[in-house]
Amino acid sequence: MDFARSAEVASRFVHLATAGSTNDEIAERVRRGGRSEWPEFSTVVTDSQTSGRGRLGRSWVAPPGTMLATSVLLWPGRSGIDRPDALGWLPLMAGLAMVRSVRGLGVEADLKWPNDVMVRDGKLCGILSEYVGDGAVVLGAGINLTLTTEQLPVRTATSLAIEGVQADPDGVLAGYLVELRSLYGAFANSGGDSEASGLFAEVSVACSTIGKTVRVELPGTESLVGVAESLDGDGRLVVDSPGRRTAVSAGDVTHLRY
Repeated sequence: MDFARSAEVASRFVHLATAGSTNDEIAERVRRGGRSEWPEFSTVVTDSQTSGRGRLGRSWVAPPGTMLATSVLLWPGRSGIDRPDALGWLPLMAGLAMVRSVRGLGVEADLKWPNDVMVRDGKLCGILSEYVGDGAVVLGAGINLTLTTEQLPVRTATSLAIEGVQADPDGVLAGYLVELRSLYGAFANSGGDSEASGLFAEVSVACSTIGKTVRVELPGTESLVGVAESLDGDGRLVVDSPGRRTAVSAGDVTHLRY
């Protein structure tokens, strides 16, 4: 598989025939080689990921050749992103970058807080941001390319093929990397200020969760039902429920219909 366009965007590019987890692959390379060998925007990609995972340790499974898993290395502190609230914006930034890439293919995708790219009710892509030590952050993304309805791991998933697009994997990835570089560059230039960089406004527009009645399964056993009112300065979801307004930093969100 040729990834010539993507390799031009990345600072260092590694295409693996198969990988357990691209996040783990790049994290291990950073531990061995450090920043001198693995600069910001180093990228690892595979179309056969055998031990992919999402938030809360959940597995991400797809037959070989039907999806694209990629991980991008960032060094936020060394790029001037030193605000304490900044890291929470990185997965939202990655989600927005993928939304833009997919929309460029004619698919009306949007962002579901905190880390899913959706087409209507179907999950097209998941994002996983992980701190890997020494100030490095890895942004992992897994997007379904050619999965058929019979191959879907869950009924709530979808793929570009199901949405009527036979996409070139290199085109999808290159588009994502270009958008991510643009968003991250503005964010870094503002010192990690989501409002000054425009990220707050752009994510808010792309996020279909805002304005919806939602149920949020919080860590532990508590759940919260209310209207997802907005994002706050940390990228948290502000939910207005009877008797209180809660800024949620982590939790599974279900869009409810009444």
